[in-house]
Amino acid sequence: MSVGEVFTALGYLVGALVLVWGAMQKRLATDGMGWVALSGFAGGVLGAKLTELIFEGWPLRVPFLAGLDPRAGGRALFGGMVCGWIAVEIAKRRLGIRRSTGDLFALALPAGEAVGRIGCYFNGCCYGTTCDEPWAVYQHGAMRHPAQLYSSVTAALIFVGLLWIKKRIAREGDLFKLYLLAFGASRFVLEFYRQNDTYWFGLTPMQWFCLDLILFGVVALARARRQVLAQ
Repeated sequence: MSVGEVFTALGYLVGALVLVWGAMQKRLATDGMGWVALSGFAGGVLGAKLTELIFEGWPLRVPFLAGLDPRAGGRALFGGMVCGWIAVEIAKRRLGIRRSTGDLFALALPAGEAVGRIGCYFNGCCYGTTCDEPWAVYQHGAMRHPAQLYSSVTAALIFVGLLWIKKRIAREGDLFKLYLLAFGASRFVLEFYRQNDTYWFGLTPMQWFCLDLILFGVVALARARRQVLAQ
């Protein structure tokens, strides 16, 4: 196992541990919540894997059996978030759980990403654009922004910020909305330092997704605040 794979695995482990810690604090460490967390983890891993493979051309340009290789794909955060959320909602509906669970993932996701992005750095994936800054690193035949480390530090800052503000938020579910807003805004900026080949109207697909997250987060938080004031 390479250094990059070790950090990638550690990222998943750290995220899972933070999720369990959050569930214990909220007294949600039940069998039902365990299945919800497991569903989110499995959906996230599968979504990250398939999204990266599809963007690489699977199953047409990339051999079909590559989709069964556990070493292939697995680093597309966009697909992981979407599929993980879908898996959680399906599990909650099947188990009859109506309580909001997003706040648990609000801390687990940035914690896991902060460690996992170090794995991206050593794996050489998710690399940055070319530059001549003093802190540039040599990857893929050129000196580039260490975009993976930018993402790692940003995720760590989001985690610390949300951890600090967690006790100041009374309404359940608002912490996750704040995470979506913080992630969307920071990733939108970070995309300018990542090497991308696909652009829609001057923005990458991920930046368009980030704009959706920012809009959703602002609207959801505004609606929650209006409901609190109306009580």
